[in-house]
Amino acid sequence: MENKILFVGGNWDLNGGKKSKIVDEFAKYLSNATIYNGGNYNDLNKILESCINYDTVIWWANVPNELPKIRNVKDINYKVMLVSSKRNVDNKYSFQDLLQRSFALKSNLTVEFSKNDNKYNMKLFDPLGNVWYEGLDIEECSKALLDRLAFIKSITRESTVSSEENIGALAWFFNMFKEEMYKSDNNPEIPIKKEFLSIVRNYAYKFAEATFQTKDVKRFLGNASFRCPKGFPSFREGKYIFISKRNVNKEFIGINEFVPVYLEDGKVYYCGNNKPSVDTPIQIRLYNLLPNINYMIHSHCYIEDAPFTKRALPCGALEEIDEIRRLIKDYYSNDFNKDLYLINLVGHGSIMMSSNPEQIRNINMVGRDIPEKMYLKTKKI
Repeated sequence: MENKILFVGGNWDLNGGKKSKIVDEFAKYLSNATIYNGGNYNDLNKILESCINYDTVIWWANVPNELPKIRNVKDINYKVMLVSSKRNVDNKYSFQDLLQRSFALKSNLTVEFSKNDNKYNMKLFDPLGNVWYEGLDIEECSKALLDRLAFIKSITRESTVSSEENIGALAWFFNMFKEEMYKSDNNPEIPIKKEFLSIVRNYAYKFAEATFQTKDVKRFLGNASFRCPKGFPSFREGKYIFISKRNVNKEFIGINEFVPVYLEDGKVYYCGNNKPSVDTPIQIRLYNLLPNINYMIHSHCYIEDAPFTKRALPCGALEEIDEIRRLIKDYYSNDFNKDLYLINLVGHGSIMMSSNPEQIRNINMVGRDIPEKMYLKTKKI
């Protein structure tokens, strides 16, 4: 399937703008892309509206500070894969600052431009802090960018979020070719699991500190993804799996913050008015795969000394199930009937799965390296 690319870069002002040599160089390696390199600021809105016609938009338009920024690509086409950029030649912005900006723009990938001996150094990264290229070679950076976009497009995702609600910091992430969940009229009573809730609350602090070296998570990821660095807990009770709803502060989580879900005829159903986390389709299938597992906690930091999956997958990618199945075969002696699994999801985080809450009460967590240099870990993505 052809990937229709729109590439907008260069300077855009009220005096006709100016072309960028870097954009011209990148354009050499983007075959069949529609290129706009510098121009009149008043033309940008019309170009922005054309984003609806593309699969990928590389939006690197530089606008003077005195003019309103025009870059809300995802508002025009929420399904488009967006590649943004940030000039950081004086190292004014930390990597955390760059990630925050990437989240704000809902970018799938971002290229940072800094200076190295009067040459532009490029760092290609995603919103989870994974770096896919770093160096001075525009051709190599372009190749890494296109390779990662192709991988993103290949991801299978069953979404818990409708297009109208697709504004959360992780709800939009890798939101291509999704299938909607289905709402059920069932209204089961949610069982009280005080012991598990206590463990989840305690881990909320550990996850935040291990991931960001601070308890002030909001300054890094924002409220929309608050649930993500502080874990996605769930537990099994009969037919239903109860999974925490989105945007819940796990430090104060109560039983009412869990949503009953179940799998029927290959479709995921949720009960009530609150939709569960984006990882629901993964966790509900993992419960089916692992009969002795009754509790899960997913976080965006790593478990000390736990084994790693091989492919860096985003939140909600159903391919995570195959990665976990493969790791259980290799590391856990192909035993799918154990009571405890501790697994690191490379470039993403971790998942704890247990039969009893006490088994996961005191697991040692360590922060991911941010940035995490994936290009050094594997040549395949």
